[in-house]
Amino acid sequence: MRIAQLSDLHLRPGRLSSGVDPWAAWQMALERLAGLLPAVDLLLLTGDLADDGARDTYRLLAASLRASGLPYALLPGNHDLRDELRNVFRDQAWSHAELACQRVDCGDRSLLLLDSVVPGEEGGDFGERHAAWLAENCPLGRPVLLAMHHPPLAVGIAGMDRINCAGGERLADWLSERTNVEAVLCGHVHRLVIASLAGRPVIAAPSTVHQIALQDGPLAFTPEPAGLLVHDWEPGQSLRTHYLPLAAAPVVAYPA
Repeated sequence: MRIAQLSDLHLRPGRLSSGVDPWAAWQMALERLAGLLPAVDLLLLTGDLADDGARDTYRLLAASLRASGLPYALLPGNHDLRDELRNVFRDQAWSHAELACQRVDCGDRSLLLLDSVVPGEEGGDFGERHAAWLAENCPLGRPVLLAMHHPPLAVGIAGMDRINCAGGERLADWLSERTNVEAVLCGHVHRLVIASLAGRPVIAAPSTVHQIALQDGPLAFTPEPAGLLVHDWEPGQSLRTHYLPLAAAPVVAYPA
């Protein structure tokens, strides 16, 4: 199974996102994925889809996703409005009365999409209701990936660590009891970061627009190349993750 993870699209009509046209970047990402072999089986969008949280922005995104023909699953980030997202994307398997969570079964494996958003705040949370949803929806005896917007640990960028996911210790305790959960996939950080929680990899995806600068001092953005992640998830093998820049480059075969 091949999963393409895109995050932090920050779509908004007619406006740039820190100097980048977010809709042009989104289209570039779709074109990049269209040329991949093996083909993508699922498009995973890990939050901050609409910079303004507006229903019209979600409608435009939904139309674009339908036109792409790719199966997809999505969850909210701190820039999204949960109710608007659920209202527009009624095709998603929302399975909580309040949170925008869903379980996606793909053959003999499952993805758990966890809503870590705290309305009105930039940081996220993993609390009792999140743990209860996971306990109810996490299958046993089959491989599982957990996806959420906010990383549940420090990434080493002070400004982002102040607005990460509170309750990481609670999530670590849950992971220690669920050995079939192979990895945690996140967004929010606007750059590729790989860490570990309870012995499981935590992988934060880059943004399709601007990146967060890796530096000390005040939180800052940088026009470093945008990108996405491609996760190859095959039976009997550990998860493999590839970083893919949005901008395609020539491919030249080595001489035989």
